Amino acid sequence: MDAYLQVNNRRQSFRSTYRLNAVCLIALAFLSFAGCNADSTFGPTQPVDLEAAERSVFSQFGEDGVIEKIFEVIKPGPKFAVEFGAYDGLKNSNMRNLIVNHDWGSFQIEGDAARAKKLAQTYKNYSKVRTKQAWIWPGNIEILFEEGGVPKDLDLLVIDIDSNDYYVWRAIHEFRPKVVMIETNMFFPPPELMVIDFHPMNYWDNTYYVGASMQSMVNLGKKKGYELLYQMTRGPNVFFVAKEYFDQFGIKDNSPETIYRERSPAHMNRQQVKWGRNGVPWPKGKATLKWTNLEIEKKFRFNR
Repeated sequence: MDAYLQVNNRRQSFRSTYRLNAVCLIALAFLSFAGCNADSTFGPTQPVDLEAAERSVFSQFGEDGVIEKIFEVIKPGPKFAVEFGAYDGLKNSNMRNLIVNHDWGSFQIEGDAARAKKLAQTYKNYSKVRTKQAWIWPGNIEILFEEGGVPKDLDLLVIDIDSNDYYVWRAIHEFRPKVVMIETNMFFPPPELMVIDFHPMNYWDNTYYVGASMQSMVNLGKKKGYELLYQMTRGPNVFFVAKEYFDQFGIKDNSPETIYRERSPAHMNRQQVKWGRNGVPWPKGKATLKWTNLEIEKKFRFNR
């Protein structure tokens, strides 16, 4: 009888220990899951400080540091970025830091033939980088992406063509970057809507007839599944992130009115007068965009 009781007690002790261990393992698994997914599920307790991250390695206004910080928060997939309006790949480049210091691949497009030649020369020894000389418009952008071997899930898209930026982004459907950096027209503060009238030959003539307002870009971004993330403290560049990643940045209010930073004319090297608005005429010689055999009337669209 004593032997039976001893065996039975051992069995009960083993069962209790097994149950306790099982409970501990389940608890540890839950805590591990919660810890690993804290950023993606619940977001950080404090907003990610992108302003503190601003720094330039090659970029013009500190974009390099912001891009690095963003991709610390959301891990890159193919580590691939695209920029059009890439200049020569050196001056004010938003790609070079990623390529040289982080081993990213890139496709860069420049319209000007001389600059595009320098761009190709700059990256001739980088096997992950492709360059092309082409002028961008909505009808050719995805064709160029296909030709350049751009992955559909690229990490970063930089749009900087000083004219039809809004229309080109709107035309991109088959490719979905995690992050979009695009210039906005800071002379039209939220909630003002403004997009310049589309013409394939639009260009920037150093007036404020360029691009689209932040509010118009935000409205477009929402339709495409993106959230406004950050505006640089200097310069006109604004960041958008695919909505599924937005919560990882801990930003409570990303309304355009909150994110927008007012620009002074001196800072942006522009005149104070609002040319062409409210009956104010454009300065002499600036009423149209002029080519050799073409003049483009300047028109604003205030309903987009």
